Amino acid sequence: MSAKEFLANAEGGVVPVDCHEKVLQIAFIYMDEGLWLGGNGVFDVVEKLHAHGWSFGEDELRFNRTLDIFYLAQLAAAIYRSTDQLESDFPSPDDFQSFYTTHHALLHSSVWRSYYSTTFLTQRTTARFYRLPDLQDLPDSDSPLGQPRQRPPTFATKLPRWAYSVARTHRRQPSFPLATLTKLALSTLETTITRLRTAHPTVAPYSETQARFWLEYMGLGSPGRSGSAEKVSRQASGPNMFGILAAQGWYDMYAWEEKYSAQVWEASAARREVAEPDRDGVWKSEVMWCGLPDGGVGPQAWWKGWEEEVGSEEEVEFLAAVAVEETVGVKTEVGELDFIVRSHMLLGVMRAAVELGREREAFLEELERRIVGIGRIGEGRAERWLREALGVVEPYVRIWEGVWPATEAERGEVLRRILVENGQLFARWRLSPVLKEFNFALGPRE
Repeated sequence: MSAKEFLANAEGGVVPVDCHEKVLQIAFIYMDEGLWLGGNGVFDVVEKLHAHGWSFGEDELRFNRTLDIFYLAQLAAAIYRSTDQLESDFPSPDDFQSFYTTHHALLHSSVWRSYYSTTFLTQRTTARFYRLPDLQDLPDSDSPLGQPRQRPPTFATKLPRWAYSVARTHRRQPSFPLATLTKLALSTLETTITRLRTAHPTVAPYSETQARFWLEYMGLGSPGRSGSAEKVSRQASGPNMFGILAAQGWYDMYAWEEKYSAQVWEASAARREVAEPDRDGVWKSEVMWCGLPDGGVGPQAWWKGWEEEVGSEEEVEFLAAVAVEETVGVKTEVGELDFIVRSHMLLGVMRAAVELGREREAFLEELERRIVGIGRIGEGRAERWLREALGVVEPYVRIWEGVWPATEAERGEVLRRILVENGQLFARWRLSPVLKEFNFALGPRE
């Protein structure tokens, strides 16, 4: 049976789609067009699968968006590996069986367990939004697109991606004290890594040496390459693009080799103090930036699933800690909130959610007026932004039974929990245009 006949029979209900291999074969056929004809690559293909009621997951993982897109990203990696990086013919949809046999290690039904912890994958946010693996990198994603390096599987992008997010946060919010931001970044990173290692000891331990190296590499505290702090802040207001930048060769995930030997780098987690570099800096990176225009590298990285819709636990925990810190000492009356700051908006939504009836509506109307007036969100979108945020926040504040908490610590802990469990509220990552979720993006701070 040809691929065309198999797909027609599967879509028509003639062939039952009752196992992982059949879903994979259908996805492989869809990917033949999904990866090369523009659009949104894996994000379009997952919609086609779900429209027919097909998913790679079972039971509580059925229609888990992250799991389903993960297998499409694995298919994309296998397809690229089959083509000598775009220099030969792509595998035909009719060659699925030989393709699957060749790349079985990337595609089998339990391979996700090597990439995702069950705790992370079953989180509500992970089920609704595509998130990158928390145990190791997607295949070849630690290298520029088309230039995979022959290194053993690892998690080379974990700390660079986290540091990139931290540095962008400071550029977005340059008035936030750098020392406080750095402290929050390091402490939340240590917490998330320690928690993950409790269940998965193979994950690399926390190392302040490594963390600080990557913060420096990403230019934390520096004005950046683009000029004034104001200009850099405005440029940083867009979605994170770490996966695309890595694909373009903008960053080298092994840049630490310029300053540290592998022995010192890997042993640095056991040290209480930051390890001193033990190399003289004579090192040449094997990565070369492709330049701009990038010849389609950015779109291809997007199509392959190298960009997430919500960030990692270490990124979200850090952003939540910053948000809580921004609200310390802030009164929750509308006139006391600074609507330039997202966390103040959300604190205002929490305050509105505690109110009932006319008091709630009046509070929301005043919030909307102030938010539109400050210029971070358009008048036509502000009401829905507030209503969507209210829908996220309301279940968390029911514990207060209509009475705003007397202690700042209590409200801060609930705000932190809301943000940790709903990372989409930060809107730091690009959502697929076909995703049926509200985008909480705001305009740049002036």
